[in-house]
Amino acid sequence: MLLSYLEDRAIGAIHPFAVLIVSLAIAVACLWLLPRSVEGGGLAGFTGIAVLVLALLLFLGWPALLPVGGGSDLTHHLQLIGFIEQHWRLPRDPLTVESIGNMVNYTPGSHLLAAMAGQWLRSDGLHAVYPVLAVATALKAGLVYLIARRVAPADEERTPMALAAVVLLALPYDVSLGSFVRWSFYAQVVSETCAVAMWWALVLWDLRPSRAVALLFGIAGAGAYLSWPVWIGPPVVALGVLMLLHARIEFPRRIAHATLALAPIGLVAVLHAAGRVSSLTIVQSGGASFDLSPSHFGWTLLMLTVAGVVIAVRRREARATVVVLGAIVLQTIALFVVARTSGADSPYMARKMAHLAILPMAVLSALAIAHACRVAARAGAARRLAWIALVIVVAGAGRTISAMPRHAPVITEDLYRAGLWARDHARPGCVDYLVPSDDSSYWLHHAVLRNPMHAPPGAAPPSFVYRDVVTRWVVGRGLPYVIADLTVVPREVREEIHGAARFGSIVAGGRLNAGPCGSEP
Repeated sequence: MLLSYLEDRAIGAIHPFAVLIVSLAIAVACLWLLPRSVEGGGLAGFTGIAVLVLALLLFLGWPALLPVGGGSDLTHHLQLIGFIEQHWRLPRDPLTVESIGNMVNYTPGSHLLAAMAGQWLRSDGLHAVYPVLAVATALKAGLVYLIARRVAPADEERTPMALAAVVLLALPYDVSLGSFVRWSFYAQVVSETCAVAMWWALVLWDLRPSRAVALLFGIAGAGAYLSWPVWIGPPVVALGVLMLLHARIEFPRRIAHATLALAPIGLVAVLHAAGRVSSLTIVQSGGASFDLSPSHFGWTLLMLTVAGVVIAVRRREARATVVVLGAIVLQTIALFVVARTSGADSPYMARKMAHLAILPMAVLSALAIAHACRVAARAGAARRLAWIALVIVVAGAGRTISAMPRHAPVITEDLYRAGLWARDHARPGCVDYLVPSDDSSYWLHHAVLRNPMHAPPGAAPPSFVYRDVVTRWVVGRGLPYVIADLTVVPREVREEIHGAARFGSIVAGGRLNAGPCGSEP
């Protein structure tokens, strides 16, 4: 992400395979140069967790491996990914605002990653989005495992406690997996992985300060900012607190480490903010999101978190995690105040902080479980009891996941192929959408057919509501072209479609006796 962004800033172009080669070279250099910070058991567990979570998520999206969520956010992200694929540069001219709206000002890190991954996989960005999300989530789960191992009270509970921390993330399903399975917060999920890497670096630095770990924090922070900058606040605040608390090293050395940690973030922030200061008002925005009620977290997780915080304040290994959670709470309160004073229709950004908060909450909850096992068990039996507790947690998480409703996908391969046919054979602004999901219509209109975000002067605004469109067709006022799902449209409408190309249950074609579309006959 960082290399492609800097390449675009330097020469105004992006070369995906050159970025891949240099990125792999840097990764190998980091493995060679950075001090070993993960013991053998931790490395094996990290790898196992990451592979297992990746396999489960790929199974969830198989065989299409297309985005499984909905909402308008998904379309907007795919618009920016599509622009990058078309031009292999980032948008910068004012005319692009008419095409993809405010995504011109959006931090483009995750979109660069999806577009390049599509090239690397010999596919496209649309088909790369879900695999990128799956990999990011798998890495995040592995990092949570490593952090929980560092926080564990003793070696015998280290592995089951770390596994429990990962499994506990499934209990608040809407807040964890729901962020992309339901809400399509694509950029946010990628940024979360970078934010967890910052948290991991803080844990390492607090236990053994080093310049390499400070730089690791900075690189991860630059990635988090470039993906979704809202997550930057808590780790940076936590870094400042830990720098002040750490009395083992002299103050000038702490300043040097802080400079290494903050310089990459500051560089990316300055580069992106240049000319986009007005976009910072995004923190005042409202939007649709769940309420921050205890039911979304579950009383079990909340009570375990409180117990974990009480236990963690007496443990040096857990200090960084407690500070990170405290910084998240502070930023949540600040965003609530900003939303209230700015008159936003909902404290959207404040509510979104829950997606980050559950990560340290899971680790601290696992610490509470491990401590309870040590207190309740006889000498030598704490390990056995910890594994029993893990089995109980896995059963509870499985019950939660199985109870979650499954939603019909907004994007399907057949819809995508029909959209491509319409893009090649029809005037993009003259297409109706007779599909059951409004989100599918919105995606087809803007991301596949590449219609501008605002209708041209004199043109009727598009309708994405199925009931309105089908009524218009029944009375003979439909647009000249259509993409229709044959499983939902009535017979009299199907008889009006001619010259259709069929893709499964989806057809794309024209309307019999169609009138003009806009000013074009």
